[in-house]
Amino acid sequence: MSLKLKSSNIILFILLINLFFYKIVLFFMIKNNLITINLGGGNDSDYYHAYAIGITDVAVKIWPVLLRFLNDASLYSREGVSYFLLLLNQIFIPVLFIKIVGLNYYKQQKIYLYAIFICLYYPTLFFYTLDIYRDVFMMFIFLLSCLFVKKFMVNKNKLPYFILSICFGTFLYKLRPYLGFAFLISLIVWKIKLTKSRIFFIFLLYMIILFIANYFGCFSNLLEYRTLFSDSIMNSGSTMLLDFSNYKFFLVNYIESALYQLFGLYIINIKLFFVFVIESIPFIYMLIYVILNIRFTDKFNRFLIIFFVVYGTIWIIANDNLGTAIRLRMFNYFSIYLCYFYILSAKNNMTQCKT
Repeated sequence: MSLKLKSSNIILFILLINLFFYKIVLFFMIKNNLITINLGGGNDSDYYHAYAIGITDVAVKIWPVLLRFLNDASLYSREGVSYFLLLLNQIFIPVLFIKIVGLNYYKQQKIYLYAIFICLYYPTLFFYTLDIYRDVFMMFIFLLSCLFVKKFMVNKNKLPYFILSICFGTFLYKLRPYLGFAFLISLIVWKIKLTKSRIFFIFLLYMIILFIANYFGCFSNLLEYRTLFSDSIMNSGSTMLLDFSNYKFFLVNYIESALYQLFGLYIINIKLFFVFVIESIPFIYMLIYVILNIRFTDKFNRFLIIFFVVYGTIWIIANDNLGTAIRLRMFNYFSIYLCYFYILSAKNNMTQCKT
């Protein structure tokens, strides 16, 4: 198959190829201890490895169980799993992303290449290929689940894809409970109509619901978990120590927590500034673009936006550490990335139809 690369896209294509191989080189340099990278958020790979090889028998999530299954079948290698995660990051996640958006290489080449770039470019996702973290695998399963949701919404034979969506949503729940919960809830309430004129009123209603829910103690477990970050063992420079104890200031604290964690505005050192520039600024731009072009969204985009809100609400309330936030918000960012490229594709198709 010929690439048939348009002359205007040659530089972008060369940049993509360079990025692809640069990441591979960087991966092996880090693996060989030539470079050290630590973005924070806790190192649970040692625990996963200990469970996989039978040193410990306490597993609260399914990821270490899967690793032990591989070990029992003589298929487990800590390095091998890491290479597999790199393969997911470099190949399968970009391919899935393109498949979900429905981009055509020949008709939408520039958008197609930019979509691949944003998947390869995302640094935090790459960081979690360096050991046996579950995050890259979760992203792969999340995107695969989104693909089934899209097929459920656009195909006439909906039942098989609905069942697959439920099954993979449940699997997400086993990997990270509130991720799967948000996915499954969004699959139920996706029919909420979103227009530019409604967004402001929906946001106000959302704030009111949050305040009432907090007043009646609906978030008590989340807030109790949040207090763990103030303990001396977990406290660090990236812990914000926001106080949610006064219900009167709950919304103020929630908005502040969202600005710091979701939008990356808690910038206290050069590393966090780097992450803000590389990850948060593109996300903020795409989020604004999606809001301004909300009329181009369809029911699948509504599902993604509702997931963005539900999932973000849970961890923004429960988490108080920016290192962990960088890890958690990947799914929020990618849901908006999908919406952004979905809208770009829709507008591009409209332009081509007119011409």
